[in-house]
Amino acid sequence: ILVLDKSGSMDGEKFYQAQEALKYILGNLNSEDRFNVISFSTGISMFDNELVPASKAENAIKWVDQLWSNGGTDINRALLEASYMADDERPTYLIFLTDGLPTEGVTDIDSILNNFAQSASSNIRLFAFGVGYDVDTYLLDTLTKENRGASTYVLPGEDISEVISGFYEKISTPVMTDLELDFGDMTVYDVYPNPLPDLFVGSQIIVTGRYKDGGESDVTLRGRIGEDGQNIVFKDQAFSEDSREDGKHLETIPRLWATRKIGFLLNQIRLEGVDEETVAQIVKLSIRFGIVTPYTSYLVTEDMALGESAQNDIAEDEFRMLQSTPAAPTSGEDAVQKAIGGADMADADTNYEMAEDVEGVNVAEVVKNIGSRTFVLVDGVWVDSRFDPKTMQVVGIEFLSAEYFQLIAEQSDMGAALALGKNVIVISNGTVYSIAPSGEENTTGDVGGNGDYLGDDVVIEEGTIEKAISNVSDASCFNGLIAMIFPALGLILKQRI
Repeated sequence: ILVLDKSGSMDGEKFYQAQEALKYILGNLNSEDRFNVISFSTGISMFDNELVPASKAENAIKWVDQLWSNGGTDINRALLEASYMADDERPTYLIFLTDGLPTEGVTDIDSILNNFAQSASSNIRLFAFGVGYDVDTYLLDTLTKENRGASTYVLPGEDISEVISGFYEKISTPVMTDLELDFGDMTVYDVYPNPLPDLFVGSQIIVTGRYKDGGESDVTLRGRIGEDGQNIVFKDQAFSEDSREDGKHLETIPRLWATRKIGFLLNQIRLEGVDEETVAQIVKLSIRFGIVTPYTSYLVTEDMALGESAQNDIAEDEFRMLQSTPAAPTSGEDAVQKAIGGADMADADTNYEMAEDVEGVNVAEVVKNIGSRTFVLVDGVWVDSRFDPKTMQVVGIEFLSAEYFQLIAEQSDMGAALALGKNVIVISNGTVYSIAPSGEENTTGDVGGNGDYLGDDVVIEEGTIEKAISNVSDASCFNGLIAMIFPALGLILKQRI
């Protein structure tokens, strides 16, 4: 179901591009598809009163060509008309495009959301396209979140037809819908994305999450192919009991999981309001994994953000600031950019790139991700982000000494970390090693960004490699991280239909 805003604000090039986008979709329907087109402004017009077969697409294209933009924006009625038309028995993809705020009919955002929630069937997937900055991100993102879809924001200067046609190429052929994963006896939590999106031909879904303990378990993927239920069982899947032994090909999983969780939490705050626990999780995850964005910039804006005490203080300050700040507008350029940023993180894949510059600081010069470790440059020392100067003891190693090379030989994952420079504090297998040239001290500073004392300087103890075991987890060990990929599953299932 295609729903197009044709209010007066869409006039000109925007409306022409939107028409071209709809015509592209209509011209590329699958033969078994049914469809309809709804346009709205002050009132509503429909190509037909019900869903019609794809054979009528040519007539619909001519109908779209005859539309023109004028009037206000009755979003509530447009959404309700679309929901009434949906087929309860088949997956329905509702593509909703608007460039403005509701100005006609019901204009209260919560009322619009409640009305659609009561009317929409569970098989509707709503994909919203907000054009420009004068759109309500709270409305669009809540609609898509509650209806297993996604929001896309078309920025000024971007071609609407290119964005929407590219999107339709990805979702034109659904293979499996209503997906659920069952991990059997394995205790699994913090899984993203949640809920799982539908699976389309030529696409893949990467699922990340955490689990407790390890061992083997069957993993069952449940869903629907057309109107029929389908179970696919992956037998005897091995869940590592110690991910430190799993090799470099898994090093990016912890950061990918953390990026998605931060994106989920940022969206939660934006849509549901701020709470102290959520803010604390964002602070600690972003520092631990070196995830620097304009909204998680603590590693580059705080003088010393390492250690539990410092991070608790940062989280408290951030929470107080958010509480005292008036609610941010849900429309405008800043709102749209925040919506895009949160969505990019929540949907991150292995190619996700952090911000290059935050508040005038070149992130790459002060934060380094080495394998599954994150290092931050503090007073000329590259410090492992898990290091807590208040609670952890260190083992001193002289740079380029025999013990230094012995450490590299015995722990193969240390080479890349120590290549950062002459002064490094790194944690491995529960031990904190402080590397520095002979006669030097690695200092972490004694005053944090909030003025609190963060512990004594770290002093090199030359000539010893005795292990001072501290209470710290290793880099890649959440005691289990899941990364499941269903790549060509669409092609496999297609052959079974």
